[in-house]
Amino acid sequence: MNTPGAIPLNLLQQLFTPLCNDSGCALLVVEITPNIPGNAPGFVGRVANHRFCELLGVSESDLLGKELPPSLCQSLDLPALLHELPLSGTTRMIHRDLPLGPDRICTLQAHLPCPELLTIALHTAQPKPTMVSSQAEVILASLGDPCTIIDRNFFVIYENETAKELWGSNHGKNCYTIYHGLQSRCETCHAAKVFSDGKIHKSEKMIHINGSERHMEITSAPLKDGAGKITAVVNITHDVTIRKMTEKGKEHLIRELQASLAKTKRLSGLLPICSHCKKIKDDIGAWQQLESYLRSHAEVEFSHGICPECGEKHHPKL
Repeated sequence: MNTPGAIPLNLLQQLFTPLCNDSGCALLVVEITPNIPGNAPGFVGRVANHRFCELLGVSESDLLGKELPPSLCQSLDLPALLHELPLSGTTRMIHRDLPLGPDRICTLQAHLPCPELLTIALHTAQPKPTMVSSQAEVILASLGDPCTIIDRNFFVIYENETAKELWGSNHGKNCYTIYHGLQSRCETCHAAKVFSDGKIHKSEKMIHINGSERHMEITSAPLKDGAGKITAVVNITHDVTIRKMTEKGKEHLIRELQASLAKTKRLSGLLPICSHCKKIKDDIGAWQQLESYLRSHAEVEFSHGICPECGEKHHPKL
């Protein structure tokens, strides 16, 4: 099927690439199926970027080339939008607020570029900077460690100067995108754990800075409003590379000492020894030459010689 203007549907993804790559815009393009007498029009997904799937909690495989789920059509109120668009003037575009849950208000922009296509663009409101008192700012700056504050939508709403020097200015961006290069929240997100249980969590990760590996320890703590509700999470990142290297050095030394000790045989206790021939009685009652006994129990070898006293006694001519 071709849209008016002979644009193949398989080129829609390329046409909407600029919006698809905009991490701040959630985009959905649907094909409006013809009306069947007595039935409402249908909606088939044609284009959906990662941001849209994340905000609405859906998968691309459930959207592209398929009838949109009724729950999604209801959330976006697509039939009402389609009814309003032809009445909205020559621009064929409308705007409205779309609540997606607590603290998640988006601006919905619906556009009807042609009778067969409907575009939905969702823009999340830019998070407001967290107002940090001058005293708190001095404290955070004096830490010497990067400090960021993340809101419930995982946007960066505060960063101290140390964090800016390390990662650049990232206010208003998703933490999982700027720090991990992901399109959705990390599976082991420590900030999500803080929002869930209200406790302080610590985690460690390794990052690359200027071509070198650095071990970072992250402490995440909740920030609450006057009513006790958790509104944000403060993350303090501490470089523990030197400590990790020291610990690895100690572990390596311990392993070497343990290996050397395992190779060393020790003699202890009383050894029965003949007062005349100096043979030693072993555990099974057999008498062994002193050299043989030590060779088998202490892993030593002997080189024979003659002491001066024995030399005079047994070899006087030498």
